[in-house]
Amino acid sequence: MRLISPETYKSVSVVETEKREMQQIEWSNLLSTGESLSGFVDDRIPFRYTLISWYKSLSDAVDGQYQKVAAVVGQKLYTAKEEHVVERGETNKPIVPGEEVQEVAEVEPEIPNFYPLKVYQDVIIGRGGWLFLYGENEIECYTGTNILSEEETQHYINITNQLYDMCQARGKELYIYFAPNKSSVYPNFMPTVEVVESYRRIQQLYQRMQQDCKAPVAFPLLEEMQASNHYQVYYKYDSHWNHIGALYGTNVLYSYMGVEQTDPAQWITGVQEADKYELYTYMGIPDSNFDHDDVECAVDYRPEVTVKGLDVDKMICHTTSDGANEKKLCLIGDSFRVNMMPYISKDFTKCTFVHRDYMGDVKSDILNSDIIVIEAVERYDYEAFHTIQRVINMMK
Repeated sequence: MRLISPETYKSVSVVETEKREMQQIEWSNLLSTGESLSGFVDDRIPFRYTLISWYKSLSDAVDGQYQKVAAVVGQKLYTAKEEHVVERGETNKPIVPGEEVQEVAEVEPEIPNFYPLKVYQDVIIGRGGWLFLYGENEIECYTGTNILSEEETQHYINITNQLYDMCQARGKELYIYFAPNKSSVYPNFMPTVEVVESYRRIQQLYQRMQQDCKAPVAFPLLEEMQASNHYQVYYKYDSHWNHIGALYGTNVLYSYMGVEQTDPAQWITGVQEADKYELYTYMGIPDSNFDHDDVECAVDYRPEVTVKGLDVDKMICHTTSDGANEKKLCLIGDSFRVNMMPYISKDFTKCTFVHRDYMGDVKSDILNSDIIVIEAVERYDYEAFHTIQRVINMMK
């Protein structure tokens, strides 16, 4: 086919699931990670995504018949267990003085209790068509099979306190921030799986750090769940929070910082199509083969503030603004930092946003900052502590 019809060959063999350039091998980083090599090969295997698409169509047809039988059998055998509710203690003070924090309403999907687990290419197909990560430690976090040992927990607390002391000696503020997994915020859309430990890893770690860490530690699970009663705060077909979800999450960080919080709803200007479909990409489904039916709130935050240098696609981003807080802020994190950047960059005059894999390139920014925020999503909580250790080494 390549000889007879090159154009046809190209159209069915090249990756079309993302609007991006094909991946290249990062030779300088090859000894540290083989991710670029894996991506290079995946982008160039002839017919890979076409065959995956065909396989999915056939698999779905067969699986559809199986699920009808499984749902009937499961409904007869399955009895929902009462979930153990864990107290988180005090949360943020309400934004509006005198307004009470509302309890999270229990959301009951209008679907039978039993819903079989379906995983395709490391992606869970949940209730209502919602997609969730299965890999990358997400399912282990959800089922409670990855609880930290006392030794690991104490080590994390010790190095956090060590960095806090070093920051204090240099006149810096330190904040540790964990973004909730999508499955933690929307368990009502997850399929039926056995939960080994309902008092999960991040809840145990967060409680211990709240008690024993000198540095403020934020984990806005309750706030995101409360917000989800009024707005969709995570993408339906992506693992990340959307723009309004990120604003609620940023508000929680501000509550620890003492920075002015605003009601996120006041910045909503309408509804727009969501542009995040990462989990469909994981499954190898071309853009043309899935429905673009996910929407999110359009947010115009503090339009009177001017920001220069903001580029959310960069691994390293420096911004300046005429915001209210004249402090140098450095946020080191993962992809959950991206939707926080438009807000933080408007509230602080000088910001450095960096993916933790590139923090070695901004050592001077870290050492010269007034505020250091170390962020990691729940499923990668251990990466926050790897980052903490690296910052300790820089300061030494």
